[in-house]
Amino acid sequence: MTDKPALREDLWSRTYQVGVVVRDIEKAAAFYERLGVGPFVEGPSAHALERKIYGKDCPDVEVKGLITQMGNVEFELLQPVSGDGIQMEFLKTHGEGVVHLCAHTDDLDRDVEALTALGYEVISSAILEDGGKFAYFDTREVGGLILELFQTGADWQ
Repeated sequence: MTDKPALREDLWSRTYQVGVVVRDIEKAAAFYERLGVGPFVEGPSAHALERKIYGKDCPDVEVKGLITQMGNVEFELLQPVSGDGIQMEFLKTHGEGVVHLCAHTDDLDRDVEALTALGYEVISSAILEDGGKFAYFDTREVGGLILELFQTGADWQ
C-alpha cells in the first residue's frame, strides 16, 4: 500500500497549448501572421504574480506572451524580458524553440502533489492576477520538453 497521491489517468488529456520561446515577440507574431496564423492577443504570462523559479520568489522575472488559436491548439509565443526565468534559461541554452506543452487542470494543487511525489520538480510557478495559476514541471530528461499545468482564473475560462 502506498500513501503517494495517485496520478490521474486523464491528467494530460486536456493538453491544449504549445509554448514557443522567441527573442522578439513582435517579429515572431508578424512572421506567423504572414503565414495565416493569428491574430495574436496578449496571454496570461504578463499577468503573473508571486512567480517562483526553482522554488524561490522571483519578482524580477518578466515574460511577454501572445496567444492565438490554431484549430484546437493554442499557440503561445513567449519572450523573456528580464530575470532568470525558465524561458530565459531555455533561450540562452537552446535558442528559440518549443519549450512546453500545457494542459488544463481543475485542481493544480492536487496534481502538483501527485507529480512531485513521483519526482517531477516544479521549476516555475505563479499565481495570476485573476486567481489562475500554473506550474512547469522538470520533464526535460527526455526530449528537453517541459510539461505545464494551468488552472484557469476568472479571465481565462
